[in-house]
Amino acid sequence: MASLLKPKLPPFFLRRLLFDRRCSFTPSVAVDNATTTLPSVATPISAVKSQLLENLYTLIRDHRRANPSASPTPPPPDLTISSLSSSFSILSPSPPSPSLAAQLINRCAFLHHGAPFHQTLAFFNWWLAASSLPSAPSPSAAPFVAMINFCGKHHHFDIAWHLLDKMRALGIPIANQTFSILIRRYVRADLPDDATEALLRMPDYGCEPDATTFSSLLAVLSKKRQAAKAQSLFDAHKHRFPPDVVIYSTLVHAWCRAGKLDEAERVFAEMATSGISPNVYTYTAVIDAMCRAEQMPRANELLCQMIDAGCPPNTATFNSLMRAHVKARRPEQVLQVKNQMKQLGCEPDVITYNLLIESHCTKGQKNLDAALKLLNQMTARGCTPDCLSFNPMFRCILDLENINAAHRLYERMRELGSKPNTVTYNLLMELFSKENSMDMVQRMKKEMEKEGVEPNANTYSVLITAFCIKGHWKQAYVLMKEMLEEKCLKPAAPTYKTVMALLQRVGQLTKHEEIEGKMIEHGFITRPT
Repeated sequence: MASLLKPKLPPFFLRRLLFDRRCSFTPSVAVDNATTTLPSVATPISAVKSQLLENLYTLIRDHRRANPSASPTPPPPDLTISSLSSSFSILSPSPPSPSLAAQLINRCAFLHHGAPFHQTLAFFNWWLAASSLPSAPSPSAAPFVAMINFCGKHHHFDIAWHLLDKMRALGIPIANQTFSILIRRYVRADLPDDATEALLRMPDYGCEPDATTFSSLLAVLSKKRQAAKAQSLFDAHKHRFPPDVVIYSTLVHAWCRAGKLDEAERVFAEMATSGISPNVYTYTAVIDAMCRAEQMPRANELLCQMIDAGCPPNTATFNSLMRAHVKARRPEQVLQVKNQMKQLGCEPDVITYNLLIESHCTKGQKNLDAALKLLNQMTARGCTPDCLSFNPMFRCILDLENINAAHRLYERMRELGSKPNTVTYNLLMELFSKENSMDMVQRMKKEMEKEGVEPNANTYSVLITAFCIKGHWKQAYVLMKEMLEEKCLKPAAPTYKTVMALLQRVGQLTKHEEIEGKMIEHGFITRPT
């Protein structure tokens, strides 16, 4: 420590889509920014193009719903689906612009469950073929990059390389960022050696690895807690990419994420020996690791050393300390950290306020009034709350079973423009189901779909359980089928047992056998002997 403390679709439906194109609205096009940063392609488009985007997405989504078990798996790189190709051509006689094509691919890739990979690949190949016609503009990189990201997300790396080869053959420039996306996908698939190989193959595609690309590889290894691999890569290539404060800080963070504080100290000391001073990111990474390891005295000591070294802590530094106290339910220490921030002129951000709100809403506190006061304070200071600001209060309200407070808080959330996430809707549906307000439960489900918020296993558990308690077997059956067929989600054992018992009790034995068969098909249960 001493060294550290130093420095297919029916014709009617298709006709309906064509009719609907006369209507205009702007869809919410989601990009997988939560996992991978993609080139910006969401440029403003006309209402007609927005509707075309929505109609193309509907074709893809509904084909996926009608064909949940896609084949072949894995698909060939040049996959086409004749029924979809015909429908695409009717909706768009000329190929969509590269920007619109990329937005569509990104929107399909955003889905975590039941993502229509085969259908999206078939769209891409239709688009590429249509774009090769003499009358069409030349294809650009954006749809390729979006499709490469989608391939990596579903571990279809052979198709990703096929797309890179296609770009090279067509003379489409390949940017370093494209390889950074591929590298991150390899690491997230627990294939660090393939990620390194991708880095080394960059020159074959006209790209030269630079310190930024190398640092991004170290950073994603750090995020996956593969610190030893990051260290090995650093040692092997530091002669090619001279370490700077960013690379060293990333390596320190890697060891901190892996919970190896001794190794983090070693790299910290190596920085000083190399004449590179740690920055606020370096210090904060170590302080955060100490807090997560429940070594608060050491974290506070390093904070003092940081200040003495002339490196002022920032909001993220204090958020690390505060998070540890909130997790340990130490409200007095949470307030102490808040006061420290104020004394050092460190302005709280949305994370700070969210932690303070959570501290008031934890078990043993349940101080909803204080949490609401903090919400008003943050908005008065121009700090926009997000769903994480509201979720602790909704959880507190759920425990208190105060349905009127839930209505008021939800209205307040909407007034402030904060978008609910999956957890928000799950908490609200659970609360309304406890209060036998099934109309509100169904309203929340419809709002969730309208807002494009993806349900998870807990969402279906809350909904199915609520309908089972009411004896509404049809709704429970439809939701269970949707969960298995469209989302490929595994229901919790109590949820499965509850719906199966209800189906058996009401004499729906065929549907009982159907659900059991789908559970076996997905490998969620074994066939009874």
